[in-house]
Amino acid sequence: MEWIQSHWMAVAGSIVSVIALGWLPFTRVVLRKGISVVMSEAFLKELFFDLAGKYVKSTKTKLDDKFLTQLKNSF
Repeated sequence: MEWIQSHWMAVAGSIVSVIALGWLPFTRVVLRKGISVVMSEAFLKELFFDLAGKYVKSTKTKLDDKFLTQLKNSF
């Protein structure tokens, strides 16, 4: 018991490591699926058009409005 009390950090680290190894495959799958959703073509297209729309609304010219409309129609 004295050894555990004097080396509690090593014991706690070992327990955490064993638990983390059990969760690692689950965590890897969740991260892979999350990244694939974020990097999908539909998501990136929506993100681009959302950011472009915000930029176009912030400018005073009408040329970029027409360009963005034509770009949306081409997709």
